[in-house]
Amino acid sequence: MSTNRSTIEMRLHKFRDLRTDQKTGRLNRLPKRDATMLKRQLSHLQTYLGGIKYMTGKKKILDLT
Repeated sequence: MSTNRSTIEMRLHKFRDLRTDQKTGRLNRLPKRDATMLKRQLSHLQTYLGGIKYMTGKKKILDLT
């Protein structure tokens, strides 16, 4: 996955938000179609970002300089 740092951070935040929504049950209260799309997106993000999901904040994810 070749992209810039801000995009990766944005996707990581989306991934964390979706995981939180799933754990709290918010996805189950959505219409079936919306919940399915978000669960599919969560699965996709887990595949590609699961290994770096806790690497945001003050530490730099990609220090390519």
